[in-house]
Amino acid sequence: MNTGSLFLSLAEKLVRHPKRIVFPEGTNPQVVRAAARFAHLRLGPVVLLGQPDLIRRQAKAQKMDLDRVMILDPVEGQDRQMFKDHLRTEASGTKLKLSQIDDMLSDPILYGTLMLRFGQVDGLVAGVGAYSGNVLRPLIRMIPRLPHISRISSATILECADRKMGDGGLLLAGDAAVVPMPTADEIAATAVGLAGLKMRLTGRSAKVALLSYSTKGSAALNEETGKVIQATKKAQALAEQIGLKAEFDGELQIDAALDPQKARLKAPGSTVAGRADCLVFPDLSSGNIAIKSIQHFGAVRTYGNILLGLRLPAAEISRGADEEEVLGVAAIVGLLAVEYRKLYPEPSSPVVARGR
Repeated sequence: MNTGSLFLSLAEKLVRHPKRIVFPEGTNPQVVRAAARFAHLRLGPVVLLGQPDLIRRQAKAQKMDLDRVMILDPVEGQDRQMFKDHLRTEASGTKLKLSQIDDMLSDPILYGTLMLRFGQVDGLVAGVGAYSGNVLRPLIRMIPRLPHISRISSATILECADRKMGDGGLLLAGDAAVVPMPTADEIAATAVGLAGLKMRLTGRSAKVALLSYSTKGSAALNEETGKVIQATKKAQALAEQIGLKAEFDGELQIDAALDPQKARLKAPGSTVAGRADCLVFPDLSSGNIAIKSIQHFGAVRTYGNILLGLRLPAAEISRGADEEEVLGVAAIVGLLAVEYRKLYPEPSSPVVARGR
């Protein structure tokens, strides 16, 4: 599937409000191609981290023009001392040595996270060549959380060929990347995070289905189904607390959530069943398996994982993500940077990035 209508709508907005994105994996071929296209489409400035010679060699091999792309080597970055001082303060009371802190800053993902933390870039996209934990750990540790979120989770955006699915073919799903066995509070936070993301991407309110293997008591009430029912109530309360308009329902099986005919049979009277555009998985295993299955079998383009609950926008994308997904995720992160600036304005002007 080629870049779809979702990307085109995001690109139209970003051209008017371009945002700077950092890609820590600057020598990866998919990243180089996607970053160059992002810059050439004037969606915003791009920073590629890594050894400059290797990045330029990769760009030449990919026949990509990097004229509008900043290349920055973390080993020689002019802000290393500022970042080092920050890490030293953060590590006060621990046994970290200065040499260890210096080594840490040679990690492009950590360096890119600090660029995001200090306002030198507006968003971060990483994960094509790294394990999830290597991307998530610095982000969770160094980027502040949104005030109403107790734990970070993730969202995958699905653009379906079947436009009857979700909201005109658009579906959001989570969490398939971060929290293995979420509590009811954490499931509720993911549900509200998905609803908020849907509102920021489209300007329309969400219909959120909290999924289970049971629909409205079709299976005996137990700890698992009870947790989803409890999470639904908590999500409704949290959304009301923060003034977010959205509808939530659970527990619902996925066919009852998406298929109007099944919904009439299994959940009559539900305002979400059969019309859901956000799907909340009860645990990481079911979420990850479902998303990977969709990617393998379905006529669906996926963009993820967008991190929910961070004060600044970032994405941990799957290893092996193709160029279109990297580009699409960068556009989503860029648009979130626009929206986050409106919702959570910084008290002072951001630091300007310096590269070469």
